[in-house]
Amino acid sequence: MSSFTGTTLPSLTPTNAAVHATNRATSLFAASERTRGSYVAGLLRFNHFCDLHSIPESARMPASEALLSMFVSSYGAGLVAAGTVSTWLSGLQLWHTVNLAPWHGGTLLSRTRKGVSKLAPESSRRPPRDPVMFDHMRTLRAGLDLTNSRDSAIWAAACVAWRGCARLGEVLIEAPSSVSSKNVTRGCPKRRGCASNNHRFIGVHLPWTKTKGAQGDWLTVTGTSDAADAVSALEHHLVVNSAVPDSAPLFAYITSSGWAHLSKADFISRCNIIWAAAGMEALNGHGFRIGGAMHLLLHGVDPWVVMKQGRWSSWAFLLYWRNVEEILPLFIGDSLDTFNSIKASINRLAQL
Repeated sequence: MSSFTGTTLPSLTPTNAAVHATNRATSLFAASERTRGSYVAGLLRFNHFCDLHSIPESARMPASEALLSMFVSSYGAGLVAAGTVSTWLSGLQLWHTVNLAPWHGGTLLSRTRKGVSKLAPESSRRPPRDPVMFDHMRTLRAGLDLTNSRDSAIWAAACVAWRGCARLGEVLIEAPSSVSSKNVTRGCPKRRGCASNNHRFIGVHLPWTKTKGAQGDWLTVTGTSDAADAVSALEHHLVVNSAVPDSAPLFAYITSSGWAHLSKADFISRCNIIWAAAGMEALNGHGFRIGGAMHLLLHGVDPWVVMKQGRWSSWAFLLYWRNVEEILPLFIGDSLDTFNSIKASINRLAQL
């Protein structure tokens, strides 16, 4: 019972067994392959805990709330971050779900998890990831050669990810060996236009996103008059790398022998080399999403609009805010200025 394939169901007819197997496999696909890989760690630790304390197989699924709480407190309290324990329990819950076993997660387990969170060691707390800001984008642009096909692809990917507040995994591939139908291609549906304020825009349809899965979603970027104009950068890339087939990933680029993929690792490596040469700290890929959102907020864009731009499904994106000391006064100050302006207008009208 140490894997997702174990079952505690009673004997089934061949037909029912096949139906259950199909249902179980389908349920597993509710979590991505990467997530399922993370869940395995929780299963291994839970079974190790049970083996250590001679917990019989029959008591492991369905696991009682007391057993789950003892496992969490023994292997988590003071040792790991709360997020790690959450991943363990999510894996165990999925293990129960696919085997049609009830999940006993109630008040006791909830309180135990809160205790684990408060006892988490400082070493387990990951510092907030730094954002890619406009200075980073300007420095990146200066360090790239846009007559070069690879650099053109890198600049376009950077602008689209930053202006679109996008996850790099939604616009770039992990590796050439992992290309799949989830990756946005050069020939993907596109929308081009000009808004009533004369700002150009271009939208690309992502075939898969973290929040909507295979339903996909539109990623739209708006043209700007500064150095990091995503519309111009993307259009330039599409022209420079026009020989790349439509079936290739969106940011693939031409080479002397044909064309090549642009992976996340290659992309962020090139960015960090340029930033390091300019005396800047190295950043990770998620900094584009965080920095793009921050840039919009610091320019007074309504948080609700920022949420829609980044395709966040909730206000959870507020966790990514940096420079709150600048963002809050900006919005509060603008609101007060607007209120005072309206109040002054009313007072003037009253004096007429």
